[in-house]
Amino acid sequence: MQNLGLIMRLLARVAPGLDAKSIADEVRKRINEELDYELEAQNQRSLRRIYRGHPFIVIPDVVTRLSRERVLVTEYVEGTGFEEHKGYDQAARDRIGEAIFRFYMGCLYRHHQFSGDPHPGNYRLLADGRMAFLDFGLFKRMDPADVELEIRCQRAVVEDDAETLHRLLAEGGFLPQPERVDPDHLMEFVRDAIWWYTTDEEIQLTPDIATEVMIESSDPRSSHFREMRHQDMRPEHLFGRRMEMLTLAVLGQLRARANWHRIAREWMFEDAPANELGRQEAEFFGALA
Repeated sequence: MQNLGLIMRLLARVAPGLDAKSIADEVRKRINEELDYELEAQNQRSLRRIYRGHPFIVIPDVVTRLSRERVLVTEYVEGTGFEEHKGYDQAARDRIGEAIFRFYMGCLYRHHQFSGDPHPGNYRLLADGRMAFLDFGLFKRMDPADVELEIRCQRAVVEDDAETLHRLLAEGGFLPQPERVDPDHLMEFVRDAIWWYTTDEEIQLTPDIATEVMIESSDPRSSHFREMRHQDMRPEHLFGRRMEMLTLAVLGQLRARANWHRIAREWMFEDAPANELGRQEAEFFGALA
């Protein structure tokens, strides 16, 4: 936290289009919230209410009578962890990967709230095949209009509509000087960040793919660095991108395989479920409507 100001000043030199102060304020706010166990308990209860009875996702309950301002006690769950899962066969890894993708991305795009920390230690595979997700300290709630903007941008990428993508990002405040950013170059930049779930084909994710996506979307080594210098990251979208990148990193280490686009279309275009897990989830949420 003490070095955050210095880091933001350096970042502003690299990317002068970035609103470094707003980004720093958002990071500071999320870190402070992560240390608030009472708030974390509220976050966990919120997702537990949404997912109670879900066919393959479990959110452990908070044990309120044992929790205090500096102590958070939750329901104990027993299951296998990430290192074991990496040794599972392809079908098992694919199912685990899909559950992870549906949970983290679905929380954002369906429920407008999500855990911003999808690292390998934050889930367990239970004996009955359900996935338990843990740790809701780093948590973000988003305005539905901001979520809708992201979805509309994703649709523009799928439809290869560079002009619409440019207009949406300019209107959303991502392009402080829109005239300095070429729509076709912008499309290439955004596509390189999200191609893995906007391309309609089965893709096996790998650590190399995850690394390449991270470099192309956020690193000075990116082939898009010139365009990146004229873009901003609106603070309300920052932790969604972090969540997305970390989810990709986990899926890459699992070497999970799926048509991620067909799954994402369920919230991107409100398409019918893509597969069996999708049908189970649609039936669950449909019964709650």
